[in-house]
Amino acid sequence: MKNFSSVLAAHSTHSPRARPVHAGMRTGALQRLCGLLASPLLLLRLALLSLALFASTQAAAQAFPNRPMKIVLAYEAGGSTDFLARRVAEMLSTRLGQPIIVEPRPGANERVASQYLLAQPADGYTILLVAVPHATNASLFPNLPYDTRRDFAPLILLADVSQLVVVRADSDIKSFADLVKQAKAKPGEITFGTPGIATGTHLMMELLTQLAGIDMLHVPYKGLAPLTSAILGGHTTVGVFSVSPQLMGMVDGGRLRALGIPRRERWSALPNVPTFPEQGYPDAVSGTWFGLLMKAGTPPEIVNRLNREINSILADPDVKASMTKIGMVPVGGTPEQFRTHIAQEIDRWGRVIKSRGIKIE
Repeated sequence: MKNFSSVLAAHSTHSPRARPVHAGMRTGALQRLCGLLASPLLLLRLALLSLALFASTQAAAQAFPNRPMKIVLAYEAGGSTDFLARRVAEMLSTRLGQPIIVEPRPGANERVASQYLLAQPADGYTILLVAVPHATNASLFPNLPYDTRRDFAPLILLADVSQLVVVRADSDIKSFADLVKQAKAKPGEITFGTPGIATGTHLMMELLTQLAGIDMLHVPYKGLAPLTSAILGGHTTVGVFSVSPQLMGMVDGGRLRALGIPRRERWSALPNVPTFPEQGYPDAVSGTWFGLLMKAGTPPEIVNRLNREINSILADPDVKASMTKIGMVPVGGTPEQFRTHIAQEIDRWGRVIKSRGIKIE
């Protein structure tokens, strides 16, 4: 009886599957492939296929939209983001000829709404409205179930809202220089309040204290109402807010004193409030921004069309006036400009979050 090794050797020698591939065989196969690719008929078929695919994409973009659309809101209904989403939806619906529903999906620092968008088809019918947390989540949550840079298609930067550092009007802190002086004399004792951990206002104040070389104690509140009460009641020394009509009313009405605004130039709505750059902190420029995203893979023709339509909406005088009333400054621009803005915000606030050890439990 032949042993197993001799049988295996014989099989390996005679089996057609085991035949060695010689250089000549490889060359011949390559020549045949090149011949096929050079065939005029094959080239014509490939060209027609490419043309058909392009025409199909173009037709889909031209037919868009042919059914209702949705703007998903990462926040509760009733706030400034809800107002912005509904204003854009109303105007965009008129221009596109289709209903646009605004659907709030708050929770988990925008992650609930983001994951909902990514579960939808990349067909342009679902749009997501986000703010600063879209950029900061990448640093706050290492195990995000999505890639902030890769999985979204930026559509447009809608608006920017200025931030304001304030104290109670009867405070002995008359300027930001006074605050710096007191904070250096009592490191870690002077408090500043914000509407929550890792909010845009919190991160801006962490950046500002870092630039000023001071140490202050952060007190996070659950929203604007309790923060406002704490400042007016003297429980917290400094408040950091996004600008709103209510806040401007308290500043103009003499209940709060504004120490500075993180803008490059003074804001026309509060012309007497100095910027932080003019007070010696050129890098203290920040704002609470809002923008629209789509799912990555959405046809560029659809993204570009929606971008053009929304830019036109933001340029409308009535829209500008209604946004200015609630402290928003319309921005606009191209999808690529918004992509660059998001990337810069990820990097900038990522450095602040890491250096200051900011965490959300």
